[in-house]
Amino acid sequence: MYLALKKILKFFSSLYFYIFIAAFSCKYCLAAELHIGVASNFLMPMNAIKQTFEIENNAKIYLSSGSSGSLYSQIINGAPLDIFLSADQVLPKKLEKTTKGIKGTRFTYATGKLLLFSTNKDLFNFTFPNIIFSKKIKYIGLGNPKYVPYGMAAKEVLESLKISKTLEKKFVLSKNVNQVFLMNYYGNLDIGFIAKSDFNIKNKKGKVWDIPQNLYSPIKQDAILLKDGEKKSEARLFLKFLSSKSVKEKLNSLGYVFN
Repeated sequence: MYLALKKILKFFSSLYFYIFIAAFSCKYCLAAELHIGVASNFLMPMNAIKQTFEIENNAKIYLSSGSSGSLYSQIINGAPLDIFLSADQVLPKKLEKTTKGIKGTRFTYATGKLLLFSTNKDLFNFTFPNIIFSKKIKYIGLGNPKYVPYGMAAKEVLESLKISKTLEKKFVLSKNVNQVFLMNYYGNLDIGFIAKSDFNIKNKKGKVWDIPQNLYSPIKQDAILLKDGEKKSEARLFLKFLSSKSVKEKLNSLGYVFN
């Protein structure tokens, strides 16, 4: 009788254990999923803040990164994204005029800063803008202005200095601004126009030069809720989270500014 009772108690103890494990696991298997398209300059900052949101809201965020132009194309062609974090205002505004973007949800989540960057020690003594005129420079990196907002800003700088056409043969166009940073970092370029956030987060060497704001338009980066995320309460929560004071303080420390 005692042995039979012991077996029954052991059975129920095991049963409760598995029920507990199943319930615990279920909490996470039911976590809401968000798919967010992120401009390449904002990928590292996004990775720095997304975990906080995931923990606080029992959600899992999946990121797709690339140039703003390439992400826009993917969204127009049906990519299943819930939110678009662009590096400009133009593309979210265009989406707002289609069925892909939800009107009234677009806002500026950060303003980027453009820097000139080099790891070539022979250039470190130059000042801006004299460095751009140096005959020691063979390759100048910038994001392709057709698709990359930071590349467009770099083009504006060169046009403001009236040297764009003179230097065209030295341009190395990249598919996103992160690529410009990495090519500079590993010595494949003499100088390059990068996002300040890349330098703050990744840099361990090299030198940067500040570029006066009057030489290029402010790089205002807009977010917008997309059609696929319209019915997801977590998507709207994330947009609110993105504009919170704590996130702004974090982004400010990573190279973004807020007016």
